[in-house]
Amino acid sequence: MDAYIGKRLDGRYEITELIGMGGMADVYKAVDIMEDRTVAVKILKNEFSENEEFLRRFRNESKAIAVLSHPNIVKIYDVGFSDEIQYIVMEYINGITLKEFIEQQGVLRWKDALHFITQVLKALQHAHDRGIVHRDIKPQNIMLFTDGTIKVMDFGIARFSRQDGRTLSDKTIGSVHYISPEQARGDITDEKSDIYSVGVMLYEMLTGVKPFDAENPVAVALMHMQENAKKPRDIVATIPEPLEEIVIHAMEREPSKRYQSASEMLKDIETFRHDPDVVFGYTSQPDSESTIFFNPITDADVNGAKTQSKQADEEEEYYDDEEYDEEEEEEDEKKRSYVVPILAAVTVAVVIVAAFTIFFMVMKSMGGLSGSTGTIEIPNFIGMSITDARDQYGDKLNLITLDENNDEYAEGIIFEQDIAEGEIKKEGSEITLTVSKGPRTEIIPDLANQTFEDARNDLEKLGFKASETLQNSDTVAEGRVIRTNPAVNEAAPLGSTVKVFVSKGPLQKTVKVPDVLGKTKGDAKAILEKNKLTVSFEDVDTDEVEKGKVVSQSISEGQYVDVKTEIVLQISTGEAAQATVSIPVNVPIGAWGSYVINISVNGSLVNTQPIDQAETWAGGNVYVPVSGKGEQTVAISVTNNESGLTAVYGQYKVSYKDKNYETVSNNANCFAQITPEQPTNPPQTEAPTDEVVEPETNGYEEDNVTDDDISAE
Repeated sequence: MDAYIGKRLDGRYEITELIGMGGMADVYKAVDIMEDRTVAVKILKNEFSENEEFLRRFRNESKAIAVLSHPNIVKIYDVGFSDEIQYIVMEYINGITLKEFIEQQGVLRWKDALHFITQVLKALQHAHDRGIVHRDIKPQNIMLFTDGTIKVMDFGIARFSRQDGRTLSDKTIGSVHYISPEQARGDITDEKSDIYSVGVMLYEMLTGVKPFDAENPVAVALMHMQENAKKPRDIVATIPEPLEEIVIHAMEREPSKRYQSASEMLKDIETFRHDPDVVFGYTSQPDSESTIFFNPITDADVNGAKTQSKQADEEEEYYDDEEYDEEEEEEDEKKRSYVVPILAAVTVAVVIVAAFTIFFMVMKSMGGLSGSTGTIEIPNFIGMSITDARDQYGDKLNLITLDENNDEYAEGIIFEQDIAEGEIKKEGSEITLTVSKGPRTEIIPDLANQTFEDARNDLEKLGFKASETLQNSDTVAEGRVIRTNPAVNEAAPLGSTVKVFVSKGPLQKTVKVPDVLGKTKGDAKAILEKNKLTVSFEDVDTDEVEKGKVVSQSISEGQYVDVKTEIVLQISTGEAAQATVSIPVNVPIGAWGSYVINISVNGSLVNTQPIDQAETWAGGNVYVPVSGKGEQTVAISVTNNESGLTAVYGQYKVSYKDKNYETVSNNANCFAQITPEQPTNPPQTEAPTDEVVEPETNGYEEDNVTDDDISAE
């Protein structure tokens, strides 16, 4: 069984099961007993806990996620770093990975693929805006809910783009099937590396296969660096051409030719959704079977040509000059004579086509060939969503968008246009619309236990306002910050007001004692502590209350006591309590001298009780106490010290629970049987009243009395 299952981290996170295993950490399902919620706990494996590189990488993840707050990014709740254990507490996601979904579905419908990719890109844009590059985007790190929502997780090798861009120790990290060429080379990586990985993921969803695959990781990495992937439509012909262009553009080997941001790729996806026939004009490097570009001739090409010429000359030495066919030579000459005019014709054709193309484009831009010479009055786009703008005017105007933060307009809303409302323009004219990315945000710092004045100063330095709300607290000192809303590590718009909750001390000074009789030990403790009382326990023997439950409480229910008053609870052991039952022994008239009463339990002598001057007890009872638990058979015999004779007085069945006895047998002549002849003129006394004679300790010195019997007594 896993060593962590059943354990409680920091007295708060109770581990219940292992739900995932990774290269450097394992993920467990746990219960946050303070917040009463299910969480996921990622624990660094023991073999890496002393490795500074892995510790730094593991802490990087918590540092990365801590500054992120987005619906498509897994949320972090807590971190713990000590010499014994390093862990991160995250929200628990009850779903499957995108990898599992792809394996189930095979080839995804392109609409479903874009649904997932759009969410991934929005999450990455949020991270990139805060200077964080994920660097390990792959379907295994994308969690999928049943409603189609996704969350990006595992920022274990994320880095801040403002820091050194290389990986730890310059080692290449990342999953090789989704790795960018620059990351495979060990070069500096930035946001465009994540874009490449997104392109690979989209390729796999649309085609059902990875763009590059081989028997070993090194070969796959080399393919990313050196080769062009097979075009998606060559694998699945139904993929729309514009979508293929998007995939190819995202997977450009050179970062400068790739999408430069997640928002740029999102923009093209949105354009394609509204116009499935759009042509983006992205081109990839030509493959070996279809050359469409002529590259400038370099010195290397010249040298290569010379080498090829030399090789051709060497090959010709194998031919026999005498067998050379002159007719073949003449035929070759004829063929060569056709080449020049053919090339000339092709050149003329190319020039003519180019001229017509240029003419067509110029005329189209002027409206002469567009099929429409109409004009349009520029509307007021301010306050309109970019989606609505494209739906209503995308076919009449060329809408160019710029994305900027704005504190007044929500994300996706246009707040500026470069052509004023009411101007008359030709249809197809360009207009630039500035679209809000939402207000600029900043992360709420940890202000716990500060004074309100200090907390307000810290917030104002970041660009927030602060309001004070007083609240009772049993754990935070009066005048100190309890929490904030938004909470620590959450993003909030700059200029917004942060509500700061400040302690005004405990609400209660006294508390009413609850009734916990009959409760289990654990339940009783929880109830009392919930009512701000402390508790201690004592065990008590009783079989009248179930073992482990409360028999009594030191302060009765309903009384009011100070907060944190101690309540002592007696807890049942489940065993019967020891009791004492007294059995009367009648001393008859005529008995004289000294006697010893012998008490035996279940056949073993457990006690003795002397009677001196029996004549003083004549006609009365001597009460013999017997102690024990449950039921016992007690035998009483009497020994006369003068004669040394012993006779059985009686047998009794004793019930300690009921504190009574039942006579099994009784010998009324016991004393007469063992008493010698009475001397002349014995002293006459009145019979005493009934009295219990306490046993003497010398009775325990009998050989057949055991330590256990004494303990029972």
